[in-house]
Amino acid sequence: IFYDAGVDVYENYVLGRLKITEGGIRNRDRWVIERCVTEGIPVAGVIGGGYDKDVEALARRHAIIHEEAAFVWRKHKLWQK
Repeated sequence: IFYDAGVDVYENYVLGRLKITEGGIRNRDRWVIERCVTEGIPVAGVIGGGYDKDVEALARRHAIIHEEAAFVWRKHKLWQK
C-alpha cells in the first residue's frame, strides 16, 4: 500500500474541512499501519498537505506518521523478522 498520510484533514486547516484533531490523525495513522502489518501487507507512507504558517506545528503533524510507524515497529518487534 502506498499510504498518503496527508494532514489536510486537520481541524484548523481551512481547506480541509474535515475537522480531525491531531489525536485523530494519530489514531488514523496507527490504524492503517497496524492493519498493514497484521495482514502482512507492505506499506510505504508519505506526508503531505495541511500547509500552515506555523512551521513547527505543521512539522509536528507531519511527524505523526513516523512516530506511529515506529510505535508499530517496536510493538511487533519487526527488527526480528
